[in-house]
Amino acid sequence: MADPYKIRPARRGDREGIAALLKELGYAEAADASTLLWVLNHPEVEVYVATDNLERPVGFVSLSHRPQLRLRGRIATIDELVVAEAWRGKGVGTKLVATAISRATALSAKRIELTTHHARLGYRKSFYERNGFVEIDCAVLRYKPLEK
Repeated sequence: MADPYKIRPARRGDREGIAALLKELGYAEAADASTLLWVLNHPEVEVYVATDNLERPVGFVSLSHRPQLRLRGRIATIDELVVAEAWRGKGVGTKLVATAISRATALSAKRIELTTHHARLGYRKSFYERNGFVEIDCAVLRYKPLEK
């Protein structure tokens, strides 16, 4: 039986669907039209959406990739991964992660990383472990003066 969704590169017309998905994560002001266009046209960022049979986004993954000196190659980062609550548990997240991993592999990435929040209600460590990720001993620090 075929999946009730398909994965494809994101397009400008997906903005409302992507914005709704980000809102589910608590980012109500995210995915404005100009930022989405910037992201979609950036040479080191790729966004893939999972769509239902009416082409409405039900999930998406954003992958950035860039060269890194210490790795002597490319590093890839899954920047965002979200699946609509009604579509969770149906393989959408797994397929989106697999798409990002496949693309990073095709780009000869030496490492794929992602950052998530332990406190997030949707955090499922077992999901990431099933998809080949391991939690590492690392601190993420932010430069606070830039945050608004």
